[in-house]
Amino acid sequence: MSREFTLTLDNFAYPIVAEGETITVNGRPFAVEVTDDGQVLVDGIAYDITLERETAVVGGESYPVQVTGLTLTAAAPLPAVALAAPVVEAGAGAVLAIMPGKIIRVMVEVGQTVEEGKPVCVLEAMKMENELNARQGGTVKAVHVQPGDDVEKDQVLVEIE
Repeated sequence: MSREFTLTLDNFAYPIVAEGETITVNGRPFAVEVTDDGQVLVDGIAYDITLERETAVVGGESYPVQVTGLTLTAAAPLPAVALAAPVVEAGAGAVLAIMPGKIIRVMVEVGQTVEEGKPVCVLEAMKMENELNARQGGTVKAVHVQPGDDVEKDQVLVEIE
């Protein structure tokens, strides 16, 4: 049986479809498992997630969260992947992860002006550091990662407008 609802996380609305151990966020499927110690595994990556009223705490960072179209009960907890791996639509200025890896450095912040081709973050993958550059010049609209974050291929890391 599938459940469809909308999750608004940090002022971004995400359409969610939950079916068995698969959660689809904005059309992107994720395998989700909750371990006995309360961690949430999303495509094999562990996240510490707690819900406190209308706040989600993911890896120690707090985000405002609202769920519409789903009745939460003890038998139907909020699917954690929506909190663990927010998916952002990739606009023209989005800087994407070129492969799965770990963010080791972020060189920009929201509101900063950047030039096309300038580095915005560094992704470590397969024991190599990959500098990811701005695809266009403009102002940093959002930074979706911080050092230490594990990311998936094509995940939006930074938005520039």
